[in-house]
Amino acid sequence: MKVHISKNLGFDENKKNLAGQFILFCAEELPIENDFDIYIVSEREPHGITTTAVYEIGNNCCKIYGKNRAFADILRSVAHEMTHMMQDEMGLINGPIRDAGGFHEDQANARAGELIKLFAKSKEGRRAIYESKIKLGSSIF
Repeated sequence: MKVHISKNLGFDENKKNLAGQFILFCAEELPIENDFDIYIVSEREPHGITTTAVYEIGNNCCKIYGKNRAFADILRSVAHEMTHMMQDEMGLINGPIRDAGGFHEDQANARAGELIKLFAKSKEGRRAIYESKIKLGSSIF
């Protein structure tokens, strides 16, 4: 697993650590079997993002737009795209994914919401994903 976060998003170490813990949580819960890359970026166009995120089918690579978004919403996008990654690993994707509706999108939307809630309740301090500023010393591990 490799996580790349654009420096100009201004994530402090606590936010970076919490994002990493969430990504590991998703990889275990879905589960994701293969190595993967997650990019949380401040620009859409150079990364091929037309909405809030994109999964590159066959590459196990998710790119998430993070500029001016709530942290929990960024993580929800991570979980959504990682669900597409799981679908891909399971051989459930045979061509492009619809932008809205259909099996792939409906499953990804439902799982993303579920993963956010499960993560927030899983350990003390993880509800910090809902806050605009994450306190130093949060017990997230």
